[in-house]
Formats: sequence, structure tokens, C-alpha cells
Amino acid sequence: MSTRECLTFADNLTLIVMDVEPGAGVVWLELRDGHGLLKSSILKTGESFAFDERGEGLNLTVTRIYAGGERDLVDLDLESGEILKRSFQELPDDPYQNRDRPGQSGDSSLLNWGLAIVMVLVLAAWVYFVARSKGR
Repeated sequence: MSTRECLTFADNLTLIVMDVEPGAGVVWLELRDGHGLLKSSILKTGESFAFDERGEGLNLTVTRIYAGGERDLVDLDLESGEILKRSFQELPDDPYQNRDRPGQSGDSSLLNWGLAIVMVLVLAAWVYFVARSKGR
């Protein structure tokens, strides 16, 4: 599975891979239902994600974390629970959803000219005061 992939289980439970960080060797998993977040965990390889407050329960183990080309991947081993559907989901209530988009780019030439003028004035003032102090 990769970031934003979902597994839907019985009892309207949806497991979402929020983020995969192969460099740190961790994956961030969230379990939601129709009402919102039920559980959130950051797990390393070999650690388990368990939720047994409904039905038969759900138990997954992180078996591997991969650094992929376009996507980083996590391999999960299902210990208990029944997968009904697998999907990719963009969550509308996620404030970090667009964090990787570049910001607006503007013309910085005016800023560069302003900085250059300030630097020239500082240099001129320094030369003036150094020359004046040597002339005494």
C-alpha cells in the first residue's frame, strides 16, 4: 500500500495509510468510520495496529517499508479482519493534503534590486567612515 490508499473493513471501518517515511522506517496509519477518527498510530516494521472495539476486530502487522520511485510503500500483514474494498482516497478534511504543492512564484527582481541598493548604501557608508577615521 502507499500513501492515501485505503482498506475498508466490516463495520464501516476504513484504514488509511496517511504517510510512509522509509528513511525513518515508519508508517502513519489511521482508522476511521463514518463519524471520524477512531485510532491513529505511527508504526515501525514488526509493530502491530490493533482495534478490537467493534465486531471481530482488526489486527495488522507492518512487515516491510519500501522507498519507491514515485511512491513509498508499506507491506501490511492482516492478522484478523475482513477486507471489503481497497481504494485510493483524498480526504477533504485533511489540512495537510496539499502540503507538497509548490507555492506561488512571483517576480523577485524588485526585491533583488532593493537588496542590491541597500547593500551598496551600506558599503558606501562603511567606506566613508573607514576613510574618515584614517584621515584623523
